[in-house]
Amino acid sequence: MKAVSLLQVIYSFFLGLVVVGLVAIGINTFHRRPPWPEYPYGKSPDVMTPGEVAEYEAAQRAATAAQDAWSLNTSIILLVCATVILAISLWRPSRMAVISNGLLLGGIFTMIYAVGQSLATSSGSVARFFVALAALVVTVGVGYLTFIRRTPSAESLPTGGEGDDVDAGELSTRVEALERRFEALGRAFGA
Repeated sequence: MKAVSLLQVIYSFFLGLVVVGLVAIGINTFHRRPPWPEYPYGKSPDVMTPGEVAEYEAAQRAATAAQDAWSLNTSIILLVCATVILAISLWRPSRMAVISNGLLLGGIFTMIYAVGQSLATSSGSVARFFVALAALVVTVGVGYLTFIRRTPSAESLPTGGEGDDVDAGELSTRVEALERRFEALGRAFGA
């Protein structure tokens, strides 16, 4: 691998990490996790009265339900963010391929974060299934648009037959130049 292309891969990977980091910071800044209840009056559970224990257990159940709702909502927000980032990565001018690849990685990392966040809920809700299903559909769709649709197929390559826009003079000039280089290499190696 050339040094430039290795540097491009490293840059794209780093850009992907920065994108998912920015999304994570945004989630933690603007969509805060609900607080977990403290022990009443700063007491430990072994010195609490039965009424305080019951009150604390009810607060824990309510906090668990709030945490599950927060995790599910967060996974949906992350899924939307990942989809937007992946859609932006599809816009790929030839000069910005490295940035586009970094955004693609950032979208994939954010999608992994979204699925992981949906798995963090303790309830087996149907919404959690649909978050994972949407992540799969978006990932396959973007993969198709990025790697299959944009790759030139063998049928679209010029064959040199009638109707092709291939400049035969240019091709023969290139082939002759390659032949001269191979002959020079053969002489250099004594073949």
